[in-house]
Amino acid sequence: MRYSKLIVLTLVLVLLAALFAACEQGDPAVKAASGVYVGQYTKLVGDGDDARDTDADFRLTLTQDGKGTHERDDLSLNVTWTLEGERITVQETFIGVTLDYSGTLKDGELHLFNGDPENVWTVEYVYKKQ
Repeated sequence: MRYSKLIVLTLVLVLLAALFAACEQGDPAVKAASGVYVGQYTKLVGDGDDARDTDADFRLTLTQDGKGTHERDDLSLNVTWTLEGERITVQETFIGVTLDYSGTLKDGELHLFNGDPENVWTVEYVYKKQ
């Protein structure tokens, strides 16, 4: 009886160690994507490249737990984010209202759209990873 308790306890400890190791590793893509992204420019999708607003001051910080902050317009807004391949979605909360962004993250360059990327009135935000 005494050995069976010891075996059960050992198995529980081994399982807990494996669980913690798995949690700590996390998704390598999410680890690679987390970090600080500095805004490069914004523009309306329907405008040409010459309509880029390079004076915009914005920054996006993504953490490995799927959260982060979007700093823009003198505000610091809480965000949540998910990544599937190169597709990224970001939800930003501002005074109880949720704004949805979608886009791509490839080679440290992040493109987010605050609506349909095909709609000429959608704003595109472009970031580079710091």
